[in-house]
Amino acid sequence: MAIPRLLRLPPAMVVALLVLGVSPAWAAGQTMQVTLRPGEIDVARGVARMDVELRIPAMAADAGQAVLTLPVVIANTDTIASTLTDLVVRDAQGVVPLTVRDDPVALVYARHWIAGRAVSGDVTVRYRAPIDNTPPRRGSGPPYSLRTEGGGVSGVGNTFILLPEDDRDYRIALRWDVTDLGAEAAATSSYGEGGVDLEPGKASRLWSTVFMAGPMEREPQPVSNAGFSAAWMGTPPFEARPLMAWTHRLHGWMSRFFDEPGEPPYRVFMRYNPINAGGGVALTRSFLVTYGQATDPADLKSTLSHEMIHTWTQWDGRGQWYGEGIAVHYQGLLPYRAGLITADDYLADINDTARRYYSNLLNDTPDDQIAPRFWEDSRIRVLPYDRGGIYFAVVDGRIRRASKGARSLDDLILEMNRRHRAGQPTDETVWIALLTAELGEDGGTLHAAMKAGELMVPESGDYGPCFTRFVGRARRFDLGFDPKSLVGDVKTIRGLVPNSAAERAGIRDGDVVTYAVAMDAVQGDQDATLTLQVTRGEARFPVTYLPRGEEVDVYQWRRDQDATDAACKM
Repeated sequence: MAIPRLLRLPPAMVVALLVLGVSPAWAAGQTMQVTLRPGEIDVARGVARMDVELRIPAMAADAGQAVLTLPVVIANTDTIASTLTDLVVRDAQGVVPLTVRDDPVALVYARHWIAGRAVSGDVTVRYRAPIDNTPPRRGSGPPYSLRTEGGGVSGVGNTFILLPEDDRDYRIALRWDVTDLGAEAAATSSYGEGGVDLEPGKASRLWSTVFMAGPMEREPQPVSNAGFSAAWMGTPPFEARPLMAWTHRLHGWMSRFFDEPGEPPYRVFMRYNPINAGGGVALTRSFLVTYGQATDPADLKSTLSHEMIHTWTQWDGRGQWYGEGIAVHYQGLLPYRAGLITADDYLADINDTARRYYSNLLNDTPDDQIAPRFWEDSRIRVLPYDRGGIYFAVVDGRIRRASKGARSLDDLILEMNRRHRAGQPTDETVWIALLTAELGEDGGTLHAAMKAGELMVPESGDYGPCFTRFVGRARRFDLGFDPKSLVGDVKTIRGLVPNSAAERAGIRDGDVVTYAVAMDAVQGDQDATLTLQVTRGEARFPVTYLPRGEEVDVYQWRRDQDATDAACKM
């Protein structure tokens, strides 16, 4: 989940002020130094620590005022807010006594550290962040948490870096001490190799930053802060370097497709995930991708492609239908155009999305209901991806037909990106205006229908001239009980459906369960079974079943077998 963007001057205004000799307020931003010292790794137990030190300049706070903050839970993921130790805050007068106050419990809520006396001047904050590889008790969520593997550590700043509770701009000096990780250890982050110095900006950017330190493998070599770079530790169950080399080639192709002036810096961090393997999260100029013991590297190509596309589809305040939908639409199409996957690979990607969307019992959920229910039900969670991706296929087909092939969705996306780079508005109103310029009132009608939850159905040729639509059959994803049962610290089965696959397998209301699979992936795979570790009284045992219900019609696409790969591209 992205940190909300904060108010900032448009680039054109900043340039004008500098030309006139006027410095924006942030030009004199003072430096906050962040020092990370990972170490004390117990490989057998999967535990380690990260010592953190912040040197915050010119802090001013009254007694009773919040001075530091960190999420307690962010997108169903626990942070170290409740488990950190040895927290000491000092100013020139000495140690600052602290109390804590938590926001109301929600999908994202924070802890605030409150000063027991007035604070002034430069402040030093020190604490220890514990690292524990125990599978997350809350279940599925973004892979933000600190982990240790391969003799090193990694994590996202929003789970372990406390930030000052203010809205000032800071220069940030990031420093590392990896002495305890051994002679082969190095450190990197979303912003570059080792210690880096960041220009004035909000401290909150550290919360969307990946940090990794230890004996890392890298691709390409030698490592550079420019262009593409990948890092991982330990031993994945597949050859990681060829996959990262493939990703490197795709990133270069995408940079050209999206009209980038050169190949921008972009980093991929790869690590093990015990509960949501194969997923990942897009962050500042980077992507954190995960794998499990059974991960096929070919399956990660779609994920890597999807997340790199986010680099060029970030915009503010429109919900996920745009960013995720565009990424789904292009995740197979761009590698196919680049010659990095086959037509059959592309077709499989299309059909996987379509099968999950059309068999989804909740596919008519209006867009404005998705965010409040995002983590309570996998069928809700995948809608911005599936419906958004199919919506953009419909848009592309209609624009191509209306323009007799002269224009396509590409033109609108590139215009949105041009506007974004120029500091111009890129909100939903702008998108609808671009759409209606191509399709007339039908464009606005189509968009409103998508937002309302109406079924999106591309025509036969909307994915390319060689792909024909037909009606197939698929079974609906159905847990067999209330999906909210799997949300929260303690997951207790409620609303068991009589004669469901779950009941037939032995699940009972009141069972306390845990699981260690990506529920979204299970939903997308017709043959994937679900194993729940059940605690019932004094007994603990696994229950495995196929979480499927009724069989329904779904739209699918098939390829003209006489057509070559090249002839199928558009």
